[in-house]
Formats: sequence, structure tokens, C-alpha cells
Amino acid sequence: MYKRLSAFVTVVMILALVITGCTSQASNIGLARENDQDVIGTDFIVAEAGSYDSADTAVVLSTDFDSGNITFMNIATGKQYTLSYDGTTYVKDRHEGPMSMSQVKEGDIVDITFLRGKKKLASVQLSPGSWVYNNIENYNLGGMNKTATIGSSTYSLPDEAVILSEGRRVELMDIVDKDILSFSGIDHEIYSISVQKGHGYLRLSNDQALIGGWIEVGNTVIQQITENMLLAVPEGSYQVFLSNGNASCTKEVTIERDKEVVLDVGDLEIAGEMTGKILFTVNPNEASVSIDNEAVDISKEVELTYGIHKISLEAEGYESMTKYIQVGSEYASLSFTLEELEVEEEEENNSESDKTENTGDAAEVENAVTGNRVYIDGPQDVEVYLDGNYIGISPINFKKVEGGHTITLRKTGYQAKSYTIYLYNDGQDITYSFADLEPLYDDYDTVSGNRSASGRNRTSSGTTNSKDTVSGNTVSGNHAENNEEN
Repeated sequence: MYKRLSAFVTVVMILALVITGCTSQASNIGLARENDQDVIGTDFIVAEAGSYDSADTAVVLSTDFDSGNITFMNIATGKQYTLSYDGTTYVKDRHEGPMSMSQVKEGDIVDITFLRGKKKLASVQLSPGSWVYNNIENYNLGGMNKTATIGSSTYSLPDEAVILSEGRRVELMDIVDKDILSFSGIDHEIYSISVQKGHGYLRLSNDQALIGGWIEVGNTVIQQITENMLLAVPEGSYQVFLSNGNASCTKEVTIERDKEVVLDVGDLEIAGEMTGKILFTVNPNEASVSIDNEAVDISKEVELTYGIHKISLEAEGYESMTKYIQVGSEYASLSFTLEELEVEEEEENNSESDKTENTGDAAEVENAVTGNRVYIDGPQDVEVYLDGNYIGISPINFKKVEGGHTITLRKTGYQAKSYTIYLYNDGQDITYSFADLEPLYDDYDTVSGNRSASGRNRTSSGTTNSKDTVSGNTVSGNHAENNEEN
């Protein structure tokens, strides 16, 4: 009996010791967890993943995956700063879903959290309040009062907006109207623009028989052929149709960004003149119609030569219309409907009857001039092209025509560069001084008779202090006035 009692007491004591030890260990573990962000040693703080003391909404300027750094720009102040990231940085899409850091692109608007002192990025999320429009071709970046239009919508375009091309920052005027863009913004304000598809250049050689005719590059460029013209064309592959009366030819070209293609058209076919008969239907019936600047009677079939023709339609109380049509069959029918003018727009047109739409035609451009001049002062001794047409060697000046225009600068041995300028009827002359052209390494390839010249080690040229070198003040009379009047 005594032995049984002694054994029972021993078991109870062992159980008591085990329970006491476990409770003490659990208590210590809990205490450690409670204090796991407390000071451990001297001036050392253990930071959990996701810890932060600052937050911001910013535009991504650049990402360096090798060093693990991202550079941002605050959308309100334009201030730039760089933060590091690692595997503990949370990356989320607009809907809080997970994504990888490689999916964060330059130009994205993001909400970020970070540790300011350590410059450590805690989290980055595509801003739920932002919008993105990709592959935009219908835009105008030259609105008054720092505005831009995308389609039919108007947005504010602040000076701090980030303009990116191939991952590098450029100036707004580096974008030409044939570039395809991506826009990002919040509400009705644009914060970043990225060039998704840029432009190259197309020049014709042995084109004497085509001067005065037409060139059609895919559905992208339709323009009258002038001597020594240089066209800015979106990058891509195209079928080029050229015609002038009974002379015509078709070529294939591939345009690469910032490269020039020289297209030899010396083998064009001189064919017998072919015509087609076109039956027009126009609403309203009383609209006047002219083709290639000559009035035509559309009550009967109109006979036109094969090729491209410009048709203009006008009627009182309706918006005027100018289109290009291509005649390539013996018989065809075309219909056009003019849109009615709104009352306010009609009154404005009546009070400003001297305004005309700039369609690229020389006679109409003459009517649209403001009476002022545009001066191109720099760089000097380079070829200058206005909307693809050669106008002379810089320094040069030409008549100021309202609207957006493409200025292209070219010099043998240097990379051609285009800028978009927006001119307004403000009663002032304006002067532009652009950056020097970048040297062009000799790199000529002949493919299907097309010669392309490409540059290497390109850097952003842009404009040098564009805000300082673009002046609306009247220019003094020390400009070379022997330039051809354009």
C-alpha cells in the first residue's frame, strides 16, 4: 500500500513540473512576440514587411531591376526621388491583386508607401483612381491654356507631365502628330504620356515625273508630292502608292523609328491615262462641290483620272468637309453627308469669315496665315522641312499659319529630328532655337532598292531650355531676309 501511494505522489510531482515548464515557455514566447518590434540591443529596430512611415501618389520614371531601384515623380510638386525595393515589397494591381515588379512600367501612376529614412519601398500599387488610354492616334496636344484633347474630350496638361519615349524623358514638342501614344491621368488631368509607336522618315529619289502628284503611304499619309520632300511616317510596313496623271507606281517600305528610308521611284510605269466615272450623292442637295479646287456639277457622273483627288463640300448652315478620294475603277459611287452647324458655331463663323481650315493645300494655307512670321534660328546650316515640304536652310523664316505643324531638321551625316509646334493667332512673331542634331554613324543597308540610315548610341536631343528659347516677342530685323518667302 505504501509503495502504491509513493508511486502516485511521484507521478503527480512530475506532471506538475511539466505543466509549470510549458506555461513558462509559452509565456516567454508570447512576451517575445509582443516585444518583437521593440529595441533589441542598441538603436536597432526590427521592421516587419510592409512597414512604412510615408505615402505618395507618383509617376514611375524609371526602374532599374539590376540595382533594385525605382525613381518616382510626385504628381503635385514634380519632385523626383529614388527608392529601393526587395522581395518584401508588396506589388499590387488596381484591384488589390498581386503582380510582379516587372509589370510596373514607366509612366504608370502608382500609390506607394515607404520608409523615408531608409528610402525603402514598402508597397506599390497601380493607382485605383487613375486611368490609362493606350494606342491613341486621335489627339491634339496644343490646346490653349495648357490643355489637350483625346478624341472629343479635353484634359488639363500641366508642365510637370512626364513625356516618355523608349524609356527616356523627352519634350512635348518631340511628339509628332503621327506618333501613337499612351496617356495616363487622374480625373481630367494628364500626368504622363508614353510614345508607343514613334516615327521614321521617307524620302523619294528619281521622282521628277511625280512632282505635283500624290503619295499615299498605307492609310496613314496622303500628301501632294513636292521637290525634296521628307515625310514623317509612323513606324511599320506599308504599301506606298505614287501617282501623277498617267504615271504611277507601287512600292513596299518598312519604316523604323528615327531612321530615314530613301525610296527610288525611277522605275515608275508610264501608262495610258485611265479614267473612272463617279456618281456623287451629297446631303444637303444644295451643297457646292469642288474637286482639286475646281467646281464640278454632281447632278451627273463626274469623270476623273485614276489616282488621288481632293474633294471639298460646302453648304450654308453646315460644316464644310474636305476629303481625299482615290479613283481606281471604271465606275463608282460615293456619298457624303454634311453636319449641321450649331447656332453659336455658325455665328462665330459669320463673325470670323476669314478663317479657313488648314488642309495642307497651298492656296488654303495662304488664307489661313496670321500675318506674322516664324523664325528658325538654330541649329544653323540644316535643312528645314515644314509639314514634310522643304523650305530652305536655317536660319530661315516662314509665314505663321495657325494650328499644329511638324518641323523636321536634317543634315547629311546627322540624324533627322522632328518637332511639333503649335501656332496661334496672337499677333506676334515667334522664334525657335532647337538642339543640335545628333551625329549619324555610317550604317547603310540596301534592301529591295530602299536605303535606310540609322543612328546608334542615341541620346535625347529635345530642345535646349525650350521655355527660354521659344519667344513670342517681335523679332528684330537682323534675321536673314533673303530666305525664300513661304
